[in-house]
Amino acid sequence: MTSIDDILLSLTRAALWDTEPHLDAPLSPAAWEQLYHQARKQTVQGIVYDAVCRLPEAQLPPDDLLGTWMEEVLYIETTHRHHLKALVWVTSRMESESALRPIVLKGLPVASLYLAPHHRVSGDIDLFYGSLAAASEADRQVESWGIPVTHGLDGESSYLVNDVPIEHHGLLVHSHVPWRKRRLRAWIEQRLSDADATTECSIGNNTVKVLSPELDLLQLSSHALKHALNEGIGLRQLCDIALFVTHHREKLPPDTVRPILKRFGLLRWTDLCLSYGVEHLGIRQEQLPFPVHASKGLVASMHDEVMQSGNFGFLDERYHTQGKAPRQKATARRITRNVWRYMRLSPQEALCWSLGLAAVRAGEKAGMSFGEESE
Repeated sequence: MTSIDDILLSLTRAALWDTEPHLDAPLSPAAWEQLYHQARKQTVQGIVYDAVCRLPEAQLPPDDLLGTWMEEVLYIETTHRHHLKALVWVTSRMESESALRPIVLKGLPVASLYLAPHHRVSGDIDLFYGSLAAASEADRQVESWGIPVTHGLDGESSYLVNDVPIEHHGLLVHSHVPWRKRRLRAWIEQRLSDADATTECSIGNNTVKVLSPELDLLQLSSHALKHALNEGIGLRQLCDIALFVTHHREKLPPDTVRPILKRFGLLRWTDLCLSYGVEHLGIRQEQLPFPVHASKGLVASMHDEVMQSGNFGFLDERYHTQGKAPRQKATARRITRNVWRYMRLSPQEALCWSLGLAAVRAGEKAGMSFGEESE
């Protein structure tokens, strides 16, 4: 019997690659409710909706569920428009009033690769300025506009523009390996001084500055690993990587990309993400810049975890708890499980993350929280 997860993946593939969606048989109302819940859990509800709307009329969801789904997609579209307006406002004002030109990371540039960019769920807008010093300067510029800025660790900060969350990043890649941090930070800052380290792309009707493909892949892979070791990742992050790599295949030469990923301890992790894309998201090997060969057992383990954790673990039924202390224990247990699962892929990052957990637990006892990210 075809599972709900298999149907979800089938519809996701149809939407990603613009192929005709197919169901072996009409689904019951209960099965449609499960599918909708799982699509929301993975934050691919807008993507899957596009495939659902192309099904034969006899196979469509019940009218009430389809109406609810449509309302949510309309909200996703509205949020996307608000993000575009906020991005234009911040980048244009930053460039007109300072020497800073933000580099846009992740969300909106990746969304532009989808057949329906406005149906990819938007979290926040991530801006990178090339260095910690430049990020601090950008923070001061925003504060001069009368907008409160919340400052975090490692040069990260956040603020709201018309209720749209925006983050400034002082670092491109967050390494948990003490002996690696400074060396890699220096390498990135040096690489960003090269003219080909950044490029431009169109988002809506606007042109923005983005990273070169090999640096962008480095950032996407690093960000996915950070969340996989912590609260977990859903299909949206893996769809992003799949579309990014296939779209930029010709600009990701193996002789350039593989050494960079290896330098950051991300080569085997990236191999797993792309192997997952081949196994479950419909990527063909010839669409990749280099062959991937993660073990089927590890891909299966990752798939089980992705389906259970979903987007940042927000709807992970395994860890629903009441009260602060149970939440802390559940988060620690989840991190420990994820570190063990991915230890062989990026052992130094996983080990240092695990050791850092002791410090986090100490902070919890002092009244701090794990601070799981919302994007």
